[in-house]
Amino acid sequence: MTIKRLCISIAALMIFALQGVAQNTIEAINEIKLSGKYFTAEATAPNQDEATNQAMGNLIESIGNYCEEMEIEEVGEDRIKANLLQKTISRGDAVMVLVYVPKTIVKKDESAHSNANASAPLTTSVSTTPSSTSSTVASHWPDIIKRVSEVETFAQLQYLLIKAVDNNLIVGWGKFRNMTNPDACYLVMMNADRQIVGVLAPVKNGVRINVKTGSGVDSEGMKSFANCAPICVRIK
Repeated sequence: MTIKRLCISIAALMIFALQGVAQNTIEAINEIKLSGKYFTAEATAPNQDEATNQAMGNLIESIGNYCEEMEIEEVGEDRIKANLLQKTISRGDAVMVLVYVPKTIVKKDESAHSNANASAPLTTSVSTTPSSTSSTVASHWPDIIKRVSEVETFAQLQYLLIKAVDNNLIVGWGKFRNMTNPDACYLVMMNADRQIVGVLAPVKNGVRINVKTGSGVDSEGMKSFANCAPICVRIK
């Protein structure tokens, strides 16, 4: 009887361990990053401790920049650590660590934000600088475009758009020169490092609206994306 119980215990531990490994996959990590529910940061290093420290530093900096941009109270490092979640996967001889916390960790002063928006009407001036109206403007975009505006790399964008096609959320996507009527498409601007630096709405009256900032971008403003490759996204 003792041996039988020991075998059962070992089998249970093996199943638990396998479940833990299965949850720490690229697919699981991408789902977290693309969900829009978390602040995330990642780092790759020779060992887990080093990767975790680097990722943690990036996460704290990212949340600090967000709070500064939104003009809200900064989140303390202790609070970030208290809510910290983590996933780890091996990459050859290195380790990649993703650290993340729910976006509910920050609290907005909704009344102050609402009053600020009421006194500052939307502008169509050419700018690529984030503005205080961006959260209001963003509410008008299709959900899939909101998610596109949150990704940071082409790999994340590609993963999201493939799923969007599978779920019939978009007609299609591709390079600017390969799309029919690109003026009717959203443009996702990717720089030489394959980082997403802007998302622009379809052309209307000669102007595209920057989804992230709510600012208008005309032909002159497009020069700020001169070194970027546009990825077209056609909504149904």
